[in-house]
Amino acid sequence: MPAENKDCSRDVVIRVSPGQHSLTIEEHKPGGIVAYKKISPLDFYFAINGSYWSNEMVSSGFLPDNCLHISMDRKEKFFTIWNPELRADVMYQDIEYFNFPIPRLVFGIRMLDSGKVAECSMGVVADEKPTPETPMFYYPFSNVHPNNMVCTGNNVLPRYKKQTLLRNFPRFLLGLPDNDDMYDVKKNKLRLSHAALLEHLKDKEPSYYYSDILVSNGKTLQDFISRR
Repeated sequence: MPAENKDCSRDVVIRVSPGQHSLTIEEHKPGGIVAYKKISPLDFYFAINGSYWSNEMVSSGFLPDNCLHISMDRKEKFFTIWNPELRADVMYQDIEYFNFPIPRLVFGIRMLDSGKVAECSMGVVADEKPTPETPMFYYPFSNVHPNNMVCTGNNVLPRYKKQTLLRNFPRFLLGLPDNDDMYDVKKNKLRLSHAALLEHLKDKEPSYYYSDILVSNGKTLQDFISRR
């Protein structure tokens, strides 16, 4: 891959050595001097990628309500949405809890270019105006992995014709039937079972979570966003 050089006195040649997992940069300098340097393929990628600049603007389109952050490429978008609601209709096994109190939640949503929600994550944040430094807590219920990814089982995630309709996703997700998968009593201060925790909370105010239930996970909202 010679550099653009009319007299070829300063050619740069990149030699690929698959067996050595490295690239050799060979630079021909005036006076017949040749300099060599080995670099990793990853360093080469960052060097090329960092030298590329495009003036092509990327539009996010109209964003959903309470969208805190978006990252995207040509095939998908990843939204972080802050949930303004502090109550939801939830179901545990065959028991329905209407207008159930919930803590302040954020949702990470990966949406394909087709509008299909491919995966989602969920976390609990402090009940304050969200900033990158906003503290986070363990989700006290079930079906959420340690990395905040939500296990939706056999439930089919929705497809939205407009990304602004993602404002409806938190209500959809919280309304899915729940079970005891990945439930951990250590994620609530009272060490209650899942069923007992729900019964204990059903008549409480949402603020009760922050005084008596939630356990800090030592993370911040920026950690949740950067997980991607």
